[in-house]
Amino acid sequence: MKILTRGNLLRLILLLLSIYGFWVFLQPLTAAGIINIGNTFGMLSFVLFAVVVLFSSKISRFLSVRMKKRRSKIVIVSIAVFLCLCLIWCGVLSVMMATAASGKPENPTTVIVLGCRVNGDQPSLALMRRIETAADYLLENPSIRVIVAGGQGPDEWITEAEAMKRALIQKGVSEDRILLEDRSTSTLENLEFSKALLAENGLGNSVIIISEGYHMYRALSIAKRVGLDAEGLASPTVRWLLPTFWVREWFAITMEPLRG
Repeated sequence: MKILTRGNLLRLILLLLSIYGFWVFLQPLTAAGIINIGNTFGMLSFVLFAVVVLFSSKISRFLSVRMKKRRSKIVIVSIAVFLCLCLIWCGVLSVMMATAASGKPENPTTVIVLGCRVNGDQPSLALMRRIETAADYLLENPSIRVIVAGGQGPDEWITEAEAMKRALIQKGVSEDRILLEDRSTSTLENLEFSKALLAENGLGNSVIIISEGYHMYRALSIAKRVGLDAEGLASPTVRWLLPTFWVREWFAITMEPLRG
């Protein structure tokens, strides 16, 4: 009897794929202690995928029996349609996110750097990428000012804004060009409070938002909602974190209208 049939080989490949996918979403947890809806959903999805691969024959027989009953058939078809719509929606979101991430600002104007996690009083790796992108742009355009936006989390020793300010000064950006928005706790507050700072300093409503690419579509959408004329400048994302935060952003964009 052949053990390595074409069907078994396909199942082995799919099983290895599910193990790899699980590992991709596990990395942020094991390497940096990051657990959020992105990697939780990712890990659960690949566990479910592995179960389907391992028990495909039994699942197929179970569905065949249930499909003969009208009520069960309606439920199964409804679930299948819902899953297909979810996949289409995630694909649409990914295209919009990738498009927003690839944009480049046309005209130099006030920069807003959106906050991210601070470890004690040191910027996280993700935040440092944003700071480096901002510093490069500001040094190339010495006439523009920058707003660093981000409050203080419960496990942070200083505000995200203060951490960004210190790092920008170390990289050669003059302190008098930096405005602090240090009260916000969300992207919406980042931009609402930054808009108030723009008005106080007579800087108008045209801005360049710096954040990571996966976050840019939502950031620009919120900026438009609060009345800012915004363009995006994406900072590079740590590769092993990208799948987790990309998936998390699907949920954040989907839930954004419910937040009012």
